[in-house]
Amino acid sequence: MNKFHSRLLFAIIFLIIIVFLCMGFMLGQFISSLISNNAIHGTSVDKTVQQVWIALIVCLGIALIIILSLIVRITTTYTKPIDAATKAVKELAKGNYRARTYEDHISAAGLLGQSINIVARNIEEMTKSYEMQHDRLHTLIENMGSGLLFIDSKGYISIFNRTINEIFKIDDKEDLLGQLYYEAFTHKEMVKLVEEIFMTERKLRRQIHLTIGNEQKDFEVYATPILGANVEWRGVVLVFHDISDLKRLEQMRKDFVSNVSHELRTPITSIKGFAETLLDGAMNDKEVLEEFLSIILNESHRLQVLIQDLLDLSKMENKGFSLNLSRVNVKELLENSLRMLNSKAVEKDIHLELFVEDETMVIDGDVDRLKQVFINVINNSLSYSPNKAKVVVKATNLVDSVQIQIIDTGIGIEENELSRIFERFYRVDKARSRNSGGTGLGLAIVKHIIEAHEGAVQISSKVGEGTTVSIRLKKELTSTKIS
Repeated sequence: MNKFHSRLLFAIIFLIIIVFLCMGFMLGQFISSLISNNAIHGTSVDKTVQQVWIALIVCLGIALIIILSLIVRITTTYTKPIDAATKAVKELAKGNYRARTYEDHISAAGLLGQSINIVARNIEEMTKSYEMQHDRLHTLIENMGSGLLFIDSKGYISIFNRTINEIFKIDDKEDLLGQLYYEAFTHKEMVKLVEEIFMTERKLRRQIHLTIGNEQKDFEVYATPILGANVEWRGVVLVFHDISDLKRLEQMRKDFVSNVSHELRTPITSIKGFAETLLDGAMNDKEVLEEFLSIILNESHRLQVLIQDLLDLSKMENKGFSLNLSRVNVKELLENSLRMLNSKAVEKDIHLELFVEDETMVIDGDVDRLKQVFINVINNSLSYSPNKAKVVVKATNLVDSVQIQIIDTGIGIEENELSRIFERFYRVDKARSRNSGGTGLGLAIVKHIIEAHEGAVQISSKVGEGTTVSIRLKKELTSTKIS
């Protein structure tokens, strides 16, 4: 640009010299003609000099006007458009793609500005398109339910989403960027998987088991090598799907089948054994006959209860399960439930107490199902409490719900077992549960019934001190009509 200004200045000076030479030549011709005329007509010298000066001033003025007009024309045509184009190009270089310059369809400088504007508009559109695609890709990656990890050809982590943070419990996202994968992740299974991809350059789909903090996690990992257009090695992409819940449910299903088989086999084996014994001749002894028949009857009853509980639980888990709702007085409900278990409490010399904050408390509920809940929970408290213990049933009136607590001073439950207490067939003390006639389905049924009433149930316990079961039920249900 400085060279252009220097050349332009040189051209203007050259033009001025030419104009002045031309004007001098014309002025000389004019003065020569003027002197000749004056000599012929006898005009005085002073007058001639005066005319010469006037002619000189007029010529200089004309020359100055011509020069200024030429300078203005040159500046308007070339200098200003080029300066504007230069500023626009500098703004584009800074990243301001909205910058525009002067356009003129006549001069070459104007056409240059037009070309610069076309380029600027194209760059702006391309930038907007790139930013839009980048935002979409960023949003997609960040909001994936699965963890995404990209490792470049040198083994450095270049991309990962926040699901990776959540999976591996990483607080600062910047910690992983730029790190080698085997330094960022110390799990041998992951390192081995990435190394296998680097060596084989093939896709892999594998389930891995990782210990993250104090938790055991299962993942299904999809690993894919990234190759460029010329089979250039770009890196590896790994996608982590957390299948821990699926694994847990699968294990629960296996445990359920195993437990059902075991629970059914025990009474059937007893019935079969005692029946065979009777048929072998024991039926001739009246006392043995009565004893064995009594055992067979008890085992049949236990088998019937187990099957009924399974049917109830299956019905509750299906969409067809419905409640026969009505207005239920809480005090009457609890009194009827305690009355059913009073004989067991007397047998174990356990003191049963009932405290109802407001005797007029009513809730929306299915009376029979709720009675099944409280009989089950209170019966558990009696079964797992020693003789001469104490069981308290307490009903508290809340704003829009009623809280009912069953508090005992029994053996308590280990903290690590509380999370599984509502699982089917899960028993804290398997031997005592089976001896007490329990099927291991009671609390699972309780949870389903309470949730069907839009309520919640929680258990807190300390070993050797006792257990508290807290049940919260809404006073009014909105989703179901009351019959």
